[in-house]
Amino acid sequence: MTPVATSGLAAATLDDLPVLATAPLRPGFDRHDLSRFGDASWDLGPAVFRENARRCHVTVHFGAVPDPTVARCLREYLYVRLNVEVPGFRSRLPPASVRQVFNRARRFFEFVGGELGHCNLDRVDQALLDRYAKLLRNGRCRPVVAAQLLDVIFDLHAYRAHLPNTALPLEPWPGRAPSQVAGYRYAAEENRTPRMPEAVIAPLLAWSLKYVTPVLTRYFCGPRGTAQTGGTTEGAGGCRCGFATGPAPRAPPGEADGFFR
Repeated sequence: MTPVATSGLAAATLDDLPVLATAPLRPGFDRHDLSRFGDASWDLGPAVFRENARRCHVTVHFGAVPDPTVARCLREYLYVRLNVEVPGFRSRLPPASVRQVFNRARRFFEFVGGELGHCNLDRVDQALLDRYAKLLRNGRCRPVVAAQLLDVIFDLHAYRAHLPNTALPLEPWPGRAPSQVAGYRYAAEENRTPRMPEAVIAPLLAWSLKYVTPVLTRYFCGPRGTAQTGGTTEGAGGCRCGFATGPAPRAPPGEADGFFR
């Protein structure tokens, strides 16, 4: 974890921390003049270098969240995702993706608030997580979308050392990945494409070898057996690249024309 995040989340001046504490900024911006942790809205546009990025995708509005406990959890989770990297698990969240993750996390936090009366992750148990996963599977979410929503839960446990009020002490679904919990099925099957008939593939392979050899010889050695890189010959029968030189073999009259017709 970066020093700014370690000391910042534990300090009394938490609301004054710049949200973009570690992300590179576009020229002309000073991170101390940008959005801070306690602001009602975060604008991460100064750290987004895509000219076509839509403003609604790089801003989040905590004032639109009616439950203050959910808003608090969202602030902590997003701040840590933006500024903290967990090696081997998650890299820092790109600022251009903040709105997507905001929506996914809000859905889980509001579910917890509805189940428990307020969003307190210390009271979350495996049964509650199972109910949330079942809700996603029984809804209209495809497994790949459900897995993205479940990623938030795994993050809250993996980042628990960096989240003073939003950590999930419980390890969710030990030994299982979000895609497995979401119901995604990996079907390991052999290639079912019909095999080319032997009568077709055999002459194709034979002629490919006859064709490739003289082409490579001319490419590497030149038309008269001269190595392109050195400009010297290595004898009448070959050159430094190891290919035999000389005229390309000719097919019997009519054979090639009949095959490729």
